Amino acid sequence: IISSFLFAGTDGTIRGKVTDVDGEPLIGANVYMPAIGIGAATNMDGSYIILNIPVGDYDVMCEYMGYQKQTRTDVRVMMDQTVWLNFKLPVEAFEGEEITVTGERPLVEKGTTSKKITIGKEAIQSLPLRDLTELYSLQSGVVKIERVFTQGKAEPNAAERGIEEIHVRGGRGGEVAYMMDGMYLRNPIFGSIGSGTRLNLFAIKEFDWQPGDFNAEYGDATSGVSNWHTNSGGEKIEYSLNLTTSQVGAWINDAIGAPKSDYDRTTQNFDYLRAYDDISLGLGGPVLGIPKLYFWFSGQYTTNGSSSVFEFDDKAFLGNDGLWSEGPTFILNSDDIDPDHLAQNQKNLVNPWDDVAGFRGFGFNNTWDVFAKLTFKLTNKLRFHGAYWQVANHLKSFHPRYLYWDQGRNELFRDT
Repeated sequence: IISSFLFAGTDGTIRGKVTDVDGEPLIGANVYMPAIGIGAATNMDGSYIILNIPVGDYDVMCEYMGYQKQTRTDVRVMMDQTVWLNFKLPVEAFEGEEITVTGERPLVEKGTTSKKITIGKEAIQSLPLRDLTELYSLQSGVVKIERVFTQGKAEPNAAERGIEEIHVRGGRGGEVAYMMDGMYLRNPIFGSIGSGTRLNLFAIKEFDWQPGDFNAEYGDATSGVSNWHTNSGGEKIEYSLNLTTSQVGAWINDAIGAPKSDYDRTTQNFDYLRAYDDISLGLGGPVLGIPKLYFWFSGQYTTNGSSSVFEFDDKAFLGNDGLWSEGPTFILNSDDIDPDHLAQNQKNLVNPWDDVAGFRGFGFNNTWDVFAKLTFKLTNKLRFHGAYWQVANHLKSFHPRYLYWDQGRNELFRDT
């Protein structure tokens, strides 16, 4: 996605009034945001407005000759919303200290006429979620259903590839508008297919959700409007890393050298086949050597060996050399191979993630997504963004028909 303009609905607005302690308007007072270098001056009635403010938390300063300077800290600017910020400046009869006021989010947004949910990145990253798909599932009135074809079969692992149907308050799946940075993601040819929601959480700066009623500025939607603002690099290097795994017990047994006959060792095979690993990372900041150019990169890789296992599968994969082994006493990286059984073994098992004998997994799923963004700040009010987002998936769903000869069956590669 490459955009050269600031689309409506991606930034916020700050407006308000500057008066003295008696309520008299102060004409020509300066209200500015030092972090991004934009601001405004008050008019004849003391009012001001600052447009096109990127989503985030800022300090807002107000100055007027002969009056004390005030600073509002932690003022949160949200997508497509107006923050009202009034200042009352006392007279500065002598040189005094600057007044700092910590901003708080109002309980009721005056400019919002319908239900609207806004979640910042701090809250998103603190929730027990894996990706944007699960964030939708937490919202009230939302039901997530995998896509069903005319044959009556659901497409395997549609959610992981970001093409699941989201139904809001009983509406159809195609009635939800998905937007990223104000740009519609709906596929104009196939409808909701391609309206991806599999995006790593480190790529999201703010999530905006409007179920039911919404402003007339949004079209092609009757059930709800979703708009998420993506992260951008800043003046300082920022990084995040998250690792989730189900194999902690197996790692400990390997580290301490637990005996092979130990009970934990025998059950460790289940841990390997049921392996769930998820790693997410985010990195952003200025591009060295190029002023006013900033980058953000984030990605997520998820592997799910199997949701359940089936005993007495003694065929296991040895490595990239294509060799296989059979037998209940098989040990990882073993050199004990029966050449007479290689051909039959290759027919019986092709899952390259099944490297433990004794159990068979009911399919596998490996998904990764990557998001990259470059931002060039031409002026304080004009920015150019270039973004890249890709989701890829390699999966194999289980079917009893292919239990003993499943080479190439039900194995899918998807790229969105």
